[in-house]
Amino acid sequence: MGKDKGVRILLVSFLLVALVGGAGAPASAAIISTAQEVRIGQEAAAQLEAEVGVVNDPGLTAHVSSIGSRLAAVTDRRTLPWTFKILNTDKVNAISLPGGIIYVTRGMLSFVQSQDELAFILGHEVGHVERRHHVALLERDFFFTLVLQLLLGGSPSAAQVGNFVRVLANRGFSREAEFEADLVGTTIAHRAGFNAAAGLAFMERMRVTEGRDPSQVETFFSTHPGLADRAVRVRELLRRLGYRVASATPLVPVWYWHSPDQLVLAS
Repeated sequence: MGKDKGVRILLVSFLLVALVGGAGAPASAAIISTAQEVRIGQEAAAQLEAEVGVVNDPGLTAHVSSIGSRLAAVTDRRTLPWTFKILNTDKVNAISLPGGIIYVTRGMLSFVQSQDELAFILGHEVGHVERRHHVALLERDFFFTLVLQLLLGGSPSAAQVGNFVRVLANRGFSREAEFEADLVGTTIAHRAGFNAAAGLAFMERMRVTEGRDPSQVETFFSTHPGLADRAVRVRELLRRLGYRVASATPLVPVWYWHSPDQLVLAS
């Protein structure tokens, strides 16, 4: 047995002993390295894009990427290989993958009404990556099927990665992680120079749509806490950041989506 493999097996043995008295691997231990996180994210992205497809519109993709890059530049993990793309589906949704790969859907781009709202959506997903929520999920729920394999020097199988993507898309993170991503995303949007209060207008419109056309937003709501609870917390944070938010109306003129390939400045 090679020395490196022996050390890895010894480490795994200690981890298994630690698990006897607990429900899962300690996510705070950051068992998965940043390099492994990035690799898992890239493999997950390849599967997701093969299944759903991406929008091949260079101008629109560049616009989304420019907003995302501004957000990523003010995070604590700015050195990650951040990537921002558009999934080719009319579902109103957004999803992040480990290592800084962020997607919004074509449906979401048709739904948001300003670049500040889009910054809030992207900021929420960036917040998941900054706080390593994907790593915590992997270490908690995929410890025996994927993490141990990584610790032993192996690579995740396509089936394992696919299962992880399905969990992200269908179940998402815990309520606590979603609330945290809201607050981190709002803070990041503010730091990056966007009108962070636009997130409240987005939430209110989503609540209206939920009551009128639940099928349009069912994917989004299936993986997120109730918007009323989210809005309360975001509003409190905005006030601490110095915003006057008596209502969810954006505070400044903003760029509105006129169509997926055209932007106009609101009068």
